[in-house]
Amino acid sequence: MGKIIDFIKSNIRIIILVIIIGGFFIYFFSKESLKTKTTYTVVEGTIEKSQETNMYVLKKESLVEYDNSQPVISIVEQGKRAAKSEAIATYKNESYDDYLKQIDEIDKQIQTLVKDLPNTYSADISNIEDKILKYATEIQKSTSYIKMQEYKTKLDELAYKKISILANSSPDSSAIRDLVNKREELVKMSKNSSNIIYTPISGLVTYKVDGLENVYNYNDVQGYDISKINEIISNLDKEPSSQFGIKVIDNYGAYLLVKTERSENDQYIKQGYNYKIRISDIENSTITAYLVKNLQDEKYNYSIFMIENEIDNLVDYRKLSCEVIWKTNTGMAVPVNAIYEENGYKYVLVVYGTEYIKIPVKLTANSDSIAIVKNYSKEELKELNLDIEFELELYDELVIQ
Repeated sequence: MGKIIDFIKSNIRIIILVIIIGGFFIYFFSKESLKTKTTYTVVEGTIEKSQETNMYVLKKESLVEYDNSQPVISIVEQGKRAAKSEAIATYKNESYDDYLKQIDEIDKQIQTLVKDLPNTYSADISNIEDKILKYATEIQKSTSYIKMQEYKTKLDELAYKKISILANSSPDSSAIRDLVNKREELVKMSKNSSNIIYTPISGLVTYKVDGLENVYNYNDVQGYDISKINEIISNLDKEPSSQFGIKVIDNYGAYLLVKTERSENDQYIKQGYNYKIRISDIENSTITAYLVKNLQDEKYNYSIFMIENEIDNLVDYRKLSCEVIWKTNTGMAVPVNAIYEENGYKYVLVVYGTEYIKIPVKLTANSDSIAIVKNYSKEELKELNLDIEFELELYDELVIQ
């Protein structure tokens, strides 16, 4: 024993050098071995169970009755909100032409008095006049009746804003103030005349009708059976007409009809649940819809969704391409080929320094190439008699077999 100790003492430097060189070779060859294997860094990911299909928008809409033998001028712009019984349009007849002449005359009188005002508001007035010129140019170029009405409404708003600024910059007893008051009284009277068309319900105003307004009864939608749903879908698949009319649409709700082929996704379709629907035809548009009813036959699911939030971007649509997301799984994402099975359990091989550690994982979802996994709880490991002290974590490095 003493000779061994003496040998070690006399050769201590050589022994240390051998240990260092041996450790280097072990480390080098383990690294080289790792280089021959493909590795993957665990990240957070999402797998969706979804289906592409069409959705049919059933809106609560009300056609506004008016005399279509007379031309109509819009008061509320296309797609804008209006309250119940609000003035949204007016007939363009002799009475309206007379009203316009009176307004125009007052505006000219006000304009002649402007030069006597101080320049305090000149910048604001100049800005408004630039906008008026812009919209006046757009009206001349436009060939769309609806667009022309929108520009006309904007011009009226700008003109009124200009008049208001002029009134506020003039003394109370001035001629300009008197003219502004007279103008406001004329506008008020015009909104209460027999020329005015009012909204029957509150909602979004549109001047586009397509002839499909009576295909369904909004109040009966939840009671529809498969036959009725197919009938509605068949009607809404037809090419809609496009003509001028006046319609008000409730902007706080709509039904969506969705027909999808039966598949493995059936297990995720549950009445009373909220689902995300990604609208392909509208860029960056995803809505949340509540599934109120789902019917099935041998081949299809017929789902009736309800949305109760604002539907501004759906006002003029009947049919849209979409993707229904039935299930979303989020968690640690790993390649499917990084998972292997042993004794009935799924494992991944994690790189710890120069070692590989087996960690059991539970598969929660998978696609053809990616899987979402999570760790077993300590209680589950104990019940399964798995003696594992490590857990898989984000940014761990896996060996792909």
